[in-house]
This record gives sequence, structure tokens and C-alpha cells, in this order.
Amino acid sequence: MTLNEQIIKKYWGFFNDEDFDSAGGLMVYDAVVWWPNTREVFKGKDKFIFVQKKYPGKWKISLEKIFSKDDIVISVVNVEAEDKSKSFYATSFFKMKNNMICEIHEYWGDVGEPPEWRIKQGLSERY
Repeated sequence: MTLNEQIIKKYWGFFNDEDFDSAGGLMVYDAVVWWPNTREVFKGKDKFIFVQKKYPGKWKISLEKIFSKDDIVISVVNVEAEDKSKSFYATSFFKMKNNMICEIHEYWGDVGEPPEWRIKQGLSERY
């Protein structure tokens, strides 16, 4: 595992522990975070970390995949509500500079059931 991958693994561990200040410590001060699903951009780690602290509910974060090339790290995490009422996947593209996160593009998707027609026609299977 590369150093940058280790940093991102630590970042998600801090999120899982709700230690958002420590996660923010892995980011440069003027980091930019893009959430295309909601067309939001957070300019500066303080705004992004503030939003994380105010996000409702408790969530379990599980790192499922991590890849890197040069200064880019891509991770896939499963995010599940503590009461198991909701679950999401997030694919995040981290840009690193001097072993610090300087930019994140994050895409979220709900976990749900496939359309029944795909199952009935044998086009896909549940796993």
C-alpha cells in the first residue's frame, strides 16, 4: 500500500470514528471538495469538516477498495446508518500534494434493490 493510500485509509478510519478534526488534519487548509450529486463545492477544509460534524445520524464507514496512481487516490466506501435504515456507496477521487489531501471529487449512490424485470429476465442476479 502506498503512503497516499495509507493516508486515505486513515482518513476513512477517522470518519468512521467521527473524529472529523483528525480527518481535517490530513487536508490542506484550502482543500476543495466537490459533491457533483448535489452540485455543491466546499472551498476550504473548515467548511467541509463543519458539514461533516453537523450531518445527522451516526454512520459506519467501511473501506472496500482503494487504488492510486501518481498523486491520485480512488477509494470506494460503504456508508451505513447505525440503525441500518440507509446505506450508500461513495466513490471518491482524492488529489494529493505533499502527502496531504488537496482536492476531493465524491460521488454517492444509494444501495437498493435492482428493478425486478432485470432479475425476471435473467439479465442480472442479486449477490
